[in-house]
Amino acid sequence: MKIDLPYGKKNISFTIPDDNLQVIKPKVPSFSKTNEEVLEEAFNNPPGKVRLEEIVEGKRVCALVEDSTRGQPHAQQIEAAAKRLKKASFVQYIITTGSHSPQTEGNLKIVEYIKNSARKNNLNYDVFIHSCESENLIEVGVTSRGTRVVVEKCVMDVDLFFVTANMKNHYFAGYCNAVKNFLPGLCSFETIEQNHKLALEENAIFGHHPWHPDPERRNNPVSEDMIEAMNLITGGKPVYVLATVGSKNLIWASFGEIKTVTVEGMKIIDKTTSFHLAPSKYVIVSPGGYPGDETLYIAQRGLDLVKNAIEDDGEVLLVASCNGGYKGLGPSEKAKRFFYDSLTIDKPKGKLAKEIKKGYRLFKQKAYKLAEIVDRVDRIWLYSELDDEVVKKAHLYPTHNIQKIIDGWLEKDPTTKILVFKEANKLAVYAK
Repeated sequence: MKIDLPYGKKNISFTIPDDNLQVIKPKVPSFSKTNEEVLEEAFNNPPGKVRLEEIVEGKRVCALVEDSTRGQPHAQQIEAAAKRLKKASFVQYIITTGSHSPQTEGNLKIVEYIKNSARKNNLNYDVFIHSCESENLIEVGVTSRGTRVVVEKCVMDVDLFFVTANMKNHYFAGYCNAVKNFLPGLCSFETIEQNHKLALEENAIFGHHPWHPDPERRNNPVSEDMIEAMNLITGGKPVYVLATVGSKNLIWASFGEIKTVTVEGMKIIDKTTSFHLAPSKYVIVSPGGYPGDETLYIAQRGLDLVKNAIEDDGEVLLVASCNGGYKGLGPSEKAKRFFYDSLTIDKPKGKLAKEIKKGYRLFKQKAYKLAEIVDRVDRIWLYSELDDEVVKKAHLYPTHNIQKIIDGWLEKDPTTKILVFKEANKLAVYAK
């Protein structure tokens, strides 16, 4: 059977016999609604009948918008909300980059989307892109885990928050959701670093969040700390959310109070992107193409989310272009240094993760999570645009021929089942 996988902004193809193939991808409901229709329905039929246009009347609103690394229809989401913000006295838009690079081409496009919609709807507004290195930050408190919460000063001068958040599984915070727009989204580098150090703890895994409907899945130190930080930032002011699931094509959206909407989103994510699978000897992983495979740093997320599908001593082929960012390795020079450079230490297989865990710095959590897989499996092949020596230094195996790897696997075991993961950065695989 011919398989097409997203790779950067294009597709690549290879073949696997039907008897040896299992493809895993998000379960998309069969309906033909446009993104605009999904968004309008969310705003017009909110839980509790709370309407955005009524909530914001005469208020100073802080509108948080996710940055361009989040694959979603930003322009449509921004326009759907803007026409309901007309009665606000002022709207402060902030692109919530967290520790990501602020002045990217994608973020500047989002700024233009905001400006166009704000002018079209005659909003009294301002917009800027958050920088975790900004001087306009202020400390608002300390969480119970000792995270000093330093945040954009302007959020102190608002009446309520409106957040646009695209939801999916997250490899250590449980789920991408609106809370992440506060921490890391609005915070300083040091605050993010203190919070993300908790990713090294045992319960910092996907599928677990303090607001999860299942009480057995509410223990996650990272997201617990994030919620505390959000409460310090908001100071009890209302937080309303337009939450969505889907990327180019939205399959779900809801508007309302942050916890109510986020819980509903988790149910949708679990239903459409969670799988219980028996581990396989051979696995192929695509993070979903651009922007999910711009760098090795970003592509790591998809690999971690499906790691339970890989047998101990198995082999995995990661298909990720890695042709953007800082030399295709990370979203910034600092990210490259603490993520990629940490992977290049001269330690034997089985001891890499333990060594990386020492002396935590922000971005090393990704190196640690990847090293855990490197230590456990036989090898991770990488099909990318990176130089072979760059790949090898990170304890990975470069390849320029996907079909050759597949044929080699089938030669070793003609009856093997090869798992192929599409859009792995949205999935969550649990051991069967």
